Amino acid sequence: MIKTQTTTEKILVIDDEKRMCDSLSALLRSEGFTVSSFQEPPEAIKALESEKIDLVITDIKMPEMSGLDVLAAVKGIDEGIPVILLTGHASLDSALEAIGKGAYDYLLKPVEFGQLQMVVNRALDRRRSELSRLRLLEELKLSNLILQRRVGELNALYEAGKSIGSLANLKELLRQIVVLASSVTEANVGSIMLLDESKEYLTIEAAIGLDEDIVRNTRLPIGASIAGYVAKTGEALIVEDVEKDERFKRTSRDRYGAASLLCTPLRIKNNILGVLNMANKSDNKVFTRDDLRLLSNFASQAAVAVDDAYEFERNRRRLIEFEILHELAKEVALVDSMTEFRAILVEKLQRVFPIDYAIWFHWDPSAGCLIPAGVLGDTPMPLTESGKIDLTRISRDAVSFSELDLQQLDPEDTAGLSRFLGEKLKENSNYPQPRLAYMAIPIWQNAELTYIFYLGSNGDITYGDDDISLAKLVVSQAAILFEREKSLLNATRLMTMGNMISEISHDLRKPLTSIRGGLQIMRQRWPEITEKSEFFKMAEEEIHRMNELVRELVDFSNPNKYETSKLDLRDVVIRASELVGPDLRKNKIEFSESFEEANWEAIINKNQIMEVFLNLIINAIDATPEGGQIRVEGLVERPPHRKDNYLAVKVIDTGCGISKENIARVFDRYYTTKETGTGLGLAVVERVMSAHNGTIHLESQEGKGTTFTVYFPYLS
Repeated sequence: MIKTQTTTEKILVIDDEKRMCDSLSALLRSEGFTVSSFQEPPEAIKALESEKIDLVITDIKMPEMSGLDVLAAVKGIDEGIPVILLTGHASLDSALEAIGKGAYDYLLKPVEFGQLQMVVNRALDRRRSELSRLRLLEELKLSNLILQRRVGELNALYEAGKSIGSLANLKELLRQIVVLASSVTEANVGSIMLLDESKEYLTIEAAIGLDEDIVRNTRLPIGASIAGYVAKTGEALIVEDVEKDERFKRTSRDRYGAASLLCTPLRIKNNILGVLNMANKSDNKVFTRDDLRLLSNFASQAAVAVDDAYEFERNRRRLIEFEILHELAKEVALVDSMTEFRAILVEKLQRVFPIDYAIWFHWDPSAGCLIPAGVLGDTPMPLTESGKIDLTRISRDAVSFSELDLQQLDPEDTAGLSRFLGEKLKENSNYPQPRLAYMAIPIWQNAELTYIFYLGSNGDITYGDDDISLAKLVVSQAAILFEREKSLLNATRLMTMGNMISEISHDLRKPLTSIRGGLQIMRQRWPEITEKSEFFKMAEEEIHRMNELVRELVDFSNPNKYETSKLDLRDVVIRASELVGPDLRKNKIEFSESFEEANWEAIINKNQIMEVFLNLIINAIDATPEGGQIRVEGLVERPPHRKDNYLAVKVIDTGCGISKENIARVFDRYYTTKETGTGLGLAVVERVMSAHNGTIHLESQEGKGTTFTVYFPYLS
């Protein structure tokens, strides 16, 4: 907040909760304001009638008198007093009603003080501007005889102020400002330039007397030329002849010619919004100090109008955000497919900014690439004769990333990710080529990057920070809703499937037991035949495999199998190492474990996680020659392509390692390089970790050793 000393501005706080009154009063007084607080709205209204109040902050829900009633009473006493409404129960209807009845702003409890600071300052700015305008009118009335010769000029300013004050559409407002300013100053050339979001460049948003190419292509750095100088210093400037002014003649002559020129900042308090330029006064006259004063006064009114239009646009976008999120909450529950889900997202976002095409990428962390999974829209690129995006061509072209790319890529940096992916797509002619407007929105599931939604427009506009923020909000919330609906549906299906599996598994056990018993009898009666029969051996192996499958099915359908509790992972690791102790000693393998300082408690199923560590340590023993080493290390780190820290337990061996061609297959069911292995161990490990919202990562060098890392959600 800019306040540094006590001011004469008085704020009235109304809330039936004493704690809220005291809290707001203390915060506002600490910023130098005079504050009166009331828990009874009628008493506050009496104070309004007898005291000078500059701002009212009131709760909406109060037992004796609602905030909307207070709003109506305030407007009846003094229409110019801004009213900020607070509520803990927001709704679109109440927001629309509040704004419709003249509320300055509508904030949600608990109120962030930074947001309250901004809104209070802006409301008081408006109040000051209004009071200043009223005082100016009074002074003009009192000084009528002295300023009679200026009546025509003041009337022109007054009419211009009324005209621009009635416009809410920013584009039309800016055009009207330039037209009125040129009539007031008798200029033939004029423009209004606004700062971009970065506050580094000025662009022409409306103009008269300038070529369209100049209007469209001008992008003026702050400090450059006349307009850039005024925007940087905040000082109004008059140049009698551009050609003779050593500061600007080389940079401004092409635009304005050798002519007199005025430039004044559009300023709200200490915030520069842009500049207003006027040049080439009628009849080749030179602009005077009176012209500059007139333009500066007009620019002050214009700045307020522009700022109000910005505020109106922000409020409009906020309402659209509420509407979109409200609609998504209802519509996503009815969506049956990802294609329909993507179409809904694009349709909602197109209400706020243009979208010509959208590509839905699935992120494959193991391959380090984005795989196209869906596309919407058209593009002028000659991908097909009709000009439409050819999904069949795109779907064959995953966007691959090198190891260097992956190190530099930060999926949480939306702006950086958008630029990075845009450059990647430029390398492949099968994709729509990004122009000025494109963005890449990452989508996370269980803290892991799963999708990227890439949006683009073929026009000359650019996507601003507000557009990107809105897209991130809408896409992330929609993805959460969609996944929640899918989870509910899957849970119902899994419950039904679990019952079916339990019954089928029970029925399968009896015939399998009979077949296995029959094979054992045959082996006993005719050993000379069974020992030589490949068919007999294959039958025994397949029966064993089917028994393992049935056991897994029974485990899956057993609800007690997945009961969890909060346990210390270190205890589970120590117990697993004790169980394999005889094998470690038999193979003369040196074993050690260490954990960094952290909270090692996790929500787990003890038996399943014990099975995970036993599988990993036994695999390490099998891969490690006599005299080798196995280490278990625990640390807190972020897994690849996830955005949160996890508890990481690493099982590191100095064994034979895994060949590159086998690394991709080690988690496949029934894949094994052991003569007596079933190929189920690591597949079970991966499934168990997934059920615990964790993950597993493998690193190995053939001949040097292997590291398996299992990641558990960090409770901190």
